[in-house]
Amino acid sequence: MATLTLNYDARNRAARSIVEMLRNADFFTIVETPKRKSGIELAYEDVAAGRVHHAKDGADLIRQCLAN
Repeated sequence: MATLTLNYDARNRAARSIVEMLRNADFFTIVETPKRKSGIELAYEDVAAGRVHHAKDGADLIRQCLAN
């Protein structure tokens, strides 16, 4: 199987119709690029996974960093 990457202008009606024609063909497989997560989404995942640290002030933060 060969892989072909297409870059096209999604606002172009002819390009969209060709891509739609390829999607409907049984012998082509369309692999969409996954959407990149924003920084806030990544931060929420860190909080949910417990990958956050707390310090009461700057001195406490430096002490924690140097302890590791």
